[in-house]
Amino acid sequence: MELDRQLRVSGQEHNIYPVLRHASMINKYPERWVVKEHTADTHVLYALDQGEGYALIEKRMLQEAGWTSEQLHSYAMENLRKLPFSVKSQEVGGQRIHFISPTDGYAASRILLDSFLAEMDQKKQGDSLGVAIPHQDVLIVADMTGEAGAHLLARITYDFASKGQVPISVLPFYWEEGELIPFLVVTHDSGTKIERK
Repeated sequence: MELDRQLRVSGQEHNIYPVLRHASMINKYPERWVVKEHTADTHVLYALDQGEGYALIEKRMLQEAGWTSEQLHSYAMENLRKLPFSVKSQEVGGQRIHFISPTDGYAASRILLDSFLAEMDQKKQGDSLGVAIPHQDVLIVADMTGEAGAHLLARITYDFASKGQVPISVLPFYWEEGELIPFLVVTHDSGTKIERK
Protein backbone atom coordinates (compact mmCIF):
# COMPACT_ATOMS: atom_id res chain seq x y z
CA MET A 1 0.00 0.00 0.00
CA GLU A 2 1.37 3.40 -0.97
CA LEU A 3 1.05 6.28 1.44
CA ASP A 4 0.54 9.85 0.24
CA ARG A 5 2.32 12.04 2.76
CA GLN A 6 4.76 14.92 2.84
CA LEU A 7 7.80 12.90 3.86
CA ARG A 8 11.53 13.43 4.06
CA VAL A 9 14.20 10.85 3.27
CA SER A 10 17.00 12.44 5.28
CA GLY A 11 17.79 10.15 8.23
CA GLN A 12 15.69 7.36 6.66
CA GLU A 13 18.51 5.63 4.78
CA HIS A 14 17.64 2.21 6.25
CA ASN A 15 13.99 2.43 5.15
CA ILE A 16 14.52 2.89 1.42
CA TYR A 17 13.95 0.10 -1.11
CA PRO A 18 13.78 -0.19 -4.89
CA VAL A 19 10.45 -1.02 -6.53
CA LEU A 20 9.63 -1.86 -10.15
CA ARG A 21 6.93 -0.16 -12.21
CA HIS A 22 5.77 -0.37 -15.80
CA ALA A 23 7.15 2.37 -18.05
CA SER A 24 3.64 3.71 -18.74
CA MET A 25 3.43 4.96 -15.16
CA ILE A 26 6.63 6.95 -15.58
CA ASN A 27 5.45 8.41 -18.89
CA LYS A 28 2.32 9.70 -17.17
CA TYR A 29 4.32 11.69 -14.58
CA PRO A 30 7.79 12.10 -16.12
CA GLU A 31 9.04 14.75 -13.67
CA ARG A 32 7.61 13.44 -10.42
CA TRP A 33 9.62 10.46 -9.20
CA VAL A 34 13.26 9.48 -9.01
CA VAL A 35 13.64 6.87 -11.74
CA LYS A 36 16.37 4.51 -12.93
CA GLU A 37 16.03 2.71 -16.25
CA HIS A 38 15.67 -1.05 -16.03
CA THR A 39 14.29 -2.46 -19.30
CA ALA A 40 12.29 -0.97 -22.17
CA ASP A 41 9.07 -1.87 -20.31
CA THR A 42 10.12 -1.45 -16.68
CA HIS A 43 11.76 1.18 -14.49
CA VAL A 44 13.13 1.27 -10.96
CA LEU A 45 11.54 3.70 -8.54
CA TYR A 46 12.30 4.06 -4.84
CA ALA A 47 10.09 3.54 -1.82
CA LEU A 48 10.32 5.05 1.65
CA ASP A 49 9.03 2.21 3.81
CA GLN A 50 6.65 3.28 6.58
CA GLY A 51 5.86 -0.11 8.08
CA GLU A 52 2.19 -0.24 7.15
CA GLY A 53 2.92 0.94 3.61
CA TYR A 54 5.33 3.08 1.65
CA ALA A 55 5.61 6.32 -0.29
CA LEU A 56 7.34 6.56 -3.65
CA ILE A 57 10.28 8.94 -3.43
CA GLU A 58 9.83 12.12 -5.44
CA LYS A 59 12.58 14.26 -6.93
CA ARG A 60 11.82 17.10 -4.50
CA MET A 61 12.50 14.74 -1.56
CA LEU A 62 15.90 13.87 -3.02
CA GLN A 63 16.73 17.54 -3.50
CA GLU A 64 15.69 18.38 0.07
CA ALA A 65 18.02 15.66 1.40
CA GLY A 66 20.89 16.78 -0.83
CA TRP A 67 21.35 13.25 -2.15
CA THR A 68 22.27 12.15 -5.64
CA SER A 69 20.21 9.50 -7.41
CA GLU A 70 23.28 7.23 -7.20
CA GLN A 71 23.32 7.56 -3.40
CA LEU A 72 19.62 6.76 -3.26
CA HIS A 73 20.09 3.65 -5.41
CA SER A 74 22.99 2.51 -3.25
CA TYR A 75 20.94 2.80 -0.04
CA ALA A 76 18.00 0.99 -1.64
CA MET A 77 20.08 -1.92 -2.96
CA GLU A 78 21.95 -2.32 0.34
CA ASN A 79 18.64 -2.59 2.19
CA LEU A 80 17.16 -4.97 -0.40
CA ARG A 81 20.11 -7.35 -0.06
CA LYS A 82 19.46 -7.61 3.68
CA LEU A 83 15.82 -8.68 3.30
CA PRO A 84 15.39 -12.45 3.72
CA PHE A 85 13.40 -14.51 1.25
CA SER A 86 12.78 -18.12 0.37
CA VAL A 87 12.34 -19.90 -2.94
CA LYS A 88 9.41 -22.24 -3.58
CA SER A 89 9.92 -24.56 -6.53
CA GLN A 90 7.66 -26.86 -8.49
CA GLU A 91 7.69 -28.91 -11.69
CA VAL A 92 5.19 -27.66 -14.25
CA GLY A 93 4.93 -29.34 -17.64
CA GLY A 94 8.46 -30.69 -17.39
CA GLN A 95 9.87 -27.26 -16.50
CA ARG A 96 11.15 -26.20 -13.09
CA ILE A 97 9.52 -22.97 -11.92
CA HIS A 98 10.71 -21.04 -8.84
CA PHE A 99 8.50 -18.54 -7.05
CA ILE A 100 9.88 -15.81 -4.78
CA SER A 101 6.98 -14.17 -2.97
CA PRO A 102 7.84 -12.85 0.50
CA THR A 103 5.17 -10.65 2.04
CA ASP A 104 7.46 -7.64 2.50
CA GLY A 105 6.18 -5.83 -0.60
CA TYR A 106 9.49 -6.10 -2.47
CA ALA A 107 9.26 -9.55 -4.07
CA ALA A 108 9.62 -8.31 -7.66
CA SER A 109 12.52 -6.09 -6.60
CA ARG A 110 14.66 -9.21 -6.20
CA ILE A 111 15.05 -9.19 -9.98
CA LEU A 112 17.69 -6.51 -9.28
CA LEU A 113 19.82 -9.00 -7.31
CA ASP A 114 22.22 -10.05 -10.05
CA SER A 115 24.11 -12.41 -7.74
CA PHE A 116 20.90 -14.34 -7.04
CA LEU A 117 20.03 -14.64 -10.72
CA ALA A 118 23.59 -15.68 -11.53
CA GLU A 119 23.34 -18.40 -8.89
CA MET A 120 20.04 -19.63 -10.33
CA ASP A 121 21.58 -19.60 -13.80
CA GLN A 122 24.49 -21.76 -12.65
CA LYS A 123 22.09 -24.27 -11.06
CA LYS A 124 19.75 -24.56 -14.02
CA GLN A 125 19.38 -27.91 -15.74
CA GLY A 126 17.55 -26.61 -18.82
CA ASP A 127 19.04 -24.58 -21.65
CA SER A 128 17.91 -21.11 -20.53
CA LEU A 129 16.85 -19.10 -17.50
CA GLY A 130 13.62 -17.14 -17.67
CA VAL A 131 12.57 -14.37 -15.29
CA ALA A 132 9.26 -12.58 -14.83
CA ILE A 133 7.88 -9.77 -12.66
CA PRO A 134 4.15 -9.84 -13.45
CA HIS A 135 3.33 -7.83 -10.32
CA GLN A 136 5.15 -6.41 -7.32
CA ASP A 137 4.46 -9.34 -5.00
CA VAL A 138 6.19 -12.08 -6.97
CA LEU A 139 9.38 -12.84 -8.86
CA ILE A 140 9.23 -15.93 -11.07
CA VAL A 141 12.42 -17.66 -12.16
CA ALA A 142 12.11 -20.49 -14.68
CA ASP A 143 14.63 -23.22 -15.47
CA MET A 144 13.48 -23.63 -19.07
CA THR A 145 14.04 -26.16 -21.81
CA GLY A 146 13.28 -25.18 -25.39
CA GLU A 147 10.31 -23.21 -26.65
CA ALA A 148 7.97 -25.22 -24.41
CA GLY A 149 9.59 -23.60 -21.37
CA ALA A 150 9.30 -20.11 -22.86
CA HIS A 151 5.63 -20.71 -23.72
CA LEU A 152 4.91 -21.90 -20.21
CA LEU A 153 6.61 -18.92 -18.56
CA ALA A 154 4.72 -16.54 -20.86
CA ARG A 155 1.38 -18.09 -19.86
CA ILE A 156 2.22 -18.02 -16.14
CA THR A 157 3.39 -14.40 -16.39
CA TYR A 158 0.20 -13.28 -18.11
CA ASP A 159 -1.95 -15.15 -15.59
CA PHE A 160 -0.15 -13.63 -12.60
CA ALA A 161 -0.16 -10.11 -14.10
CA SER A 162 -3.94 -10.21 -14.41
CA LYS A 163 -4.29 -10.98 -10.69
CA GLY A 164 -1.78 -8.63 -9.05
CA GLN A 165 -2.77 -5.39 -7.34
CA VAL A 166 0.24 -3.58 -8.81
CA PRO A 167 0.96 -5.17 -12.22
CA ILE A 168 4.41 -4.55 -13.66
CA SER A 169 5.02 -6.46 -16.88
CA VAL A 170 3.17 -9.13 -18.85
CA LEU A 171 6.37 -9.84 -20.78
CA PRO A 172 8.79 -12.42 -19.39
CA PHE A 173 12.55 -12.16 -19.92
CA TYR A 174 15.48 -14.36 -20.80
CA TRP A 175 18.37 -13.78 -18.37
CA GLU A 176 21.58 -14.09 -20.37
CA GLU A 177 25.02 -13.02 -19.15
CA GLY A 178 23.55 -10.48 -16.76
CA GLU A 179 21.11 -9.02 -19.29
CA LEU A 180 17.31 -9.18 -19.26
CA ILE A 181 15.92 -9.75 -22.74
CA PRO A 182 12.11 -9.50 -23.03
CA PHE A 183 10.36 -11.98 -25.26
CA LEU A 184 6.92 -12.45 -26.72
CA VAL A 185 5.15 -15.62 -27.82
CA VAL A 186 3.58 -14.86 -31.21
CA THR A 187 0.96 -17.09 -32.82
CA HIS A 188 0.93 -17.43 -36.60
CA ASP A 189 -1.06 -19.60 -39.00
CA SER A 190 1.95 -21.87 -39.18
CA GLY A 191 2.25 -22.13 -35.39
CA THR A 192 3.85 -20.12 -32.62
CA LYS A 193 7.32 -18.67 -32.25
CA ILE A 194 9.35 -16.74 -29.70
CA GLU A 195 10.23 -13.17 -30.60
CA ARG A 196 12.88 -11.32 -28.63
CA LYS A 197 12.09 -7.65 -28.17
